[in-house]
Amino acid sequence: MVPTTSRDLTILGDTAWYCIYIKRAKEKWAAQQLAEVCDGVYLPLLRQWCRIRRQFRWKIEPLFPGYLFARFSIEERFRAVRYTPGVVSVLSTALGEPIEVNEMIISTLRERSVDGYVQMSPAPLFPGEKLEITEGPFRGLPALFQQELKAGERVAVLLELLSSRVRVELPRMYVQRTAAISSGQYAA
Repeated sequence: MVPTTSRDLTILGDTAWYCIYIKRAKEKWAAQQLAEVCDGVYLPLLRQWCRIRRQFRWKIEPLFPGYLFARFSIEERFRAVRYTPGVVSVLSTALGEPIEVNEMIISTLRERSVDGYVQMSPAPLFPGEKLEITEGPFRGLPALFQQELKAGERVAVLLELLSSRVRVELPRMYVQRTAAISSGQYAA
């Protein structure tokens, strides 16, 4: 363990987290540029399983597009941060005073990250909820949600086929909530 000097404590005490507005689609590049100027840079990334060109793949993008967090001393490095390539501005009040981001927000975001990525889980479905199948051979058919399978990757739904309800297992990405099914099927 490295002993902490009083100088180290004052450096940590003077630094705070700030939200930096970045040129759109330049977040990763700007984070690399800011890493040379700041004591810490945090770009929370979102990892989602979504459809890309007719295939489902992992898509990685910034959780807050156009923004990242940087830790620095406002008195010593504000000008260097503000004029770093890719930076548009430091988030400020109407009077132009930079707004500090609470350390708890940063630590909470980091705690919710798995392997460096924040993962958004889809909203929970409830048994008996009306769904519409959006992909696969049953596309466009109404269904009733029955249960989740395999840690939320697959779902079991009931389809009205040949005058009876048939249980079908589908990938979770193939179904979505529907406000009302126009054909009146599955009326309770």
